[in-house]
Amino acid sequence: MAERALTNKVRAGLRSLRRRGETPPADGAADEVGPGLLADAGLEPPARADRSVIILTQGDTRTPVVEWLSEFAGDRLHVISLDADPEWDLDGHGATHHRAETLDQYHWLLKPIGPVDVLIDLLPVDDATHLLTWQRLFLHLRPGGLWLVDRRGQGQSAFTAAFASWVQTMVAAGGTEDVGANARDLELGASTAQVSISRDLLVIKKRRWHFLKLRDAETNRVLESREPNLRMRELAGVKGGELIIGSKIISHESTVPIPDLNTTLTYPELHLRHYTGKIAYVSNALVHGESTILPDSFRHHLEASPRNVRVNSISAAWGRIRQDLRPKDALPGHYYQLDCENPGHFGHLMTEVISRLWGWDAAKAEIPDLKALFRIRFPHERDPALERRLFTAYGIDEDDIVWADHPVYVESLVAATPQFHNQRPHYVHPGLIDTWRRIGEKLINRSVETHDQIFISRQDTLSNRVCRNAREVERWFADHGFTIIYPETLDLGEQAGIFAGARVIAGFGGSALFNAIHAEKLETLIILNHESYTARNEHLISALLDCDVHYFWSKSDVAHPPGGWSEEAYYSSWEFDFDHNRAEVEKLLAEL
Repeated sequence: MAERALTNKVRAGLRSLRRRGETPPADGAADEVGPGLLADAGLEPPARADRSVIILTQGDTRTPVVEWLSEFAGDRLHVISLDADPEWDLDGHGATHHRAETLDQYHWLLKPIGPVDVLIDLLPVDDATHLLTWQRLFLHLRPGGLWLVDRRGQGQSAFTAAFASWVQTMVAAGGTEDVGANARDLELGASTAQVSISRDLLVIKKRRWHFLKLRDAETNRVLESREPNLRMRELAGVKGGELIIGSKIISHESTVPIPDLNTTLTYPELHLRHYTGKIAYVSNALVHGESTILPDSFRHHLEASPRNVRVNSISAAWGRIRQDLRPKDALPGHYYQLDCENPGHFGHLMTEVISRLWGWDAAKAEIPDLKALFRIRFPHERDPALERRLFTAYGIDEDDIVWADHPVYVESLVAATPQFHNQRPHYVHPGLIDTWRRIGEKLINRSVETHDQIFISRQDTLSNRVCRNAREVERWFADHGFTIIYPETLDLGEQAGIFAGARVIAGFGGSALFNAIHAEKLETLIILNHESYTARNEHLISALLDCDVHYFWSKSDVAHPPGGWSEEAYYSSWEFDFDHNRAEVEKLLAEL
């Protein structure tokens, strides 16, 4: 009903514009724009004591700039333009000037200033460009914020086709008509609370909270300015660099190109940060402030559009968080972030979580009563024995390991940039092997029987990437002297011991092979995969092990769409293609 009312209001406004005509007033006259017009539209700026007001302008817009500066006197005023006109008297108005002229530059500047209460678009551009500006920057407004487009002096019709398209976009969320809106436009429409239109002023009132997805590399610049109730201190940093893989990586013949097996991996600067203030510790690694999702929420923090399963991702920069995920109580104390997007999953723990342990010692020395914190999904879900086993092996005292079973607010949180990134751009930090060895010192069972050549298989109880002829593959490798291992049937220390003692490790790609982090004698790693399995965990792990790696590929039952990717293909069942691979595998085994 609310969306229908909004649609009707906008249409009435458009009819009013048509009746008044489309020709601007003669002799450059313009309607007065000021508090009277806003009042007539039934709108007021958010009633906040410390409002932030942004004026976007370029070129000769002296009079409108001064009028709007006066309109919002006493607020935190920011003028963004390529050059500042001395007649604006920015100092006299207490305004700050920022130099920019592109949408990317505007977006970059607004991150630390936002969330914004009022944004005034004075750009001397056509309606199509006003629309693009709104689409890119509207979500910088806080709920109740106003987007004002002052169109005086632009010498164009008050009702252009682009303007009509814009208004249509804003009512697209009503869902009652097919307006051809995409997901972004639907979100923009759903985030529009009210629209008021006159000849020279468009006023759009925003609703919904939107959270900025903060990038790791920009956190130091943005966070404290954007979130004045949060404080951030960097406890340690590690420079970025390049890892050059010296061993052989051989990807045998496939029917499709196999990407992302690069021999040079560029890893970023690592940060160990201490956040203090009101921090929401939700689940699945999600941590956020009032308007900002912290970078430690994203296991693949460098990908084009960072994702978290608890975030409704709107774009590369923005997301929404459901109200029912907001914490209702607090957990006092100081904590170190060791949660992951898939809690309790062996593979995610072995890659995403332990790659954050590098900062624990420095943080614990700085904050002696620091505790390691992670989530379980709900009360009494499970005993987190796996986490305890790995964390204590690293050297964290069991009394310092804490888990939450529901969203909470914490007042002190330490988080480290991960040393492992299984997504483009892929990287692994060379220092991660120190963490592996430190865990192995206490975890590896040295009394377990070891084997020179092992084949890592999977039981039939698993549903993802099922290899239908796995038992036949096992017999084939057993005939060549390999011992068949099902890691999930063994104690964690026994698994580590078996991998530590193997010279040749073969197996199906997946988390069972991640125990290779404990390998101490490994010379050759043989991985059997289907062509739609795009994860590169084994590539990143082996990059630090100085071993030769051979990939043998078979078709999956379901292929990725041309030029695209699908989850169905990624998890598809398959058969190892003996006709395609037998000769090359047997040639390799004969050489070992």
